[in-house]
Amino acid sequence: MRHFEHFPVGSVYELGATRLTSEDIIDYARSWDPMPFHLDPEAARDSPFGGLVASGWHTGAVIMRQFVQALLADSTCRGSYGMDEVRFLNPVRPGDELRGRVTVEDASLHPRRPGTGTVHFVVEAVNQRNEPVYRMRTRLLFGVARSADAAPGTRVAQS
Repeated sequence: MRHFEHFPVGSVYELGATRLTSEDIIDYARSWDPMPFHLDPEAARDSPFGGLVASGWHTGAVIMRQFVQALLADSTCRGSYGMDEVRFLNPVRPGDELRGRVTVEDASLHPRRPGTGTVHFVVEAVNQRNEPVYRMRTRLLFGVARSADAAPGTRVAQS
């Protein structure tokens, strides 16, 4: 079980890889982002992308699943403040393999919630050519494993 203390500043976590197919892209788009360049390969050829591309939200959902499976499902995560930044950096195409990575930017005890810490993450993904395709900054709350001797707001040292 991962607690707040398991996320020191500077830590980097590899999240794994997921390959997207045309069917994955079209199925997601049909339900959640029905733009022609996500749904129809022929229409997508005439788009600025020149072919079928995944919704940025689909890319984010894939990377979020990697994040949850690799780190958050087995943690004391108590929720999120939301996303501070989301960027879709390059189109994701059928056959692309997305590899996620998370870096801890900051970590401190919560100033008003005893036994809770806040961790600032940068969540990024690249494709099989190592081209950046996605970046998100987010803050999550975690339970503290031991009673904190430090005052709220104390930063966790870089490992």
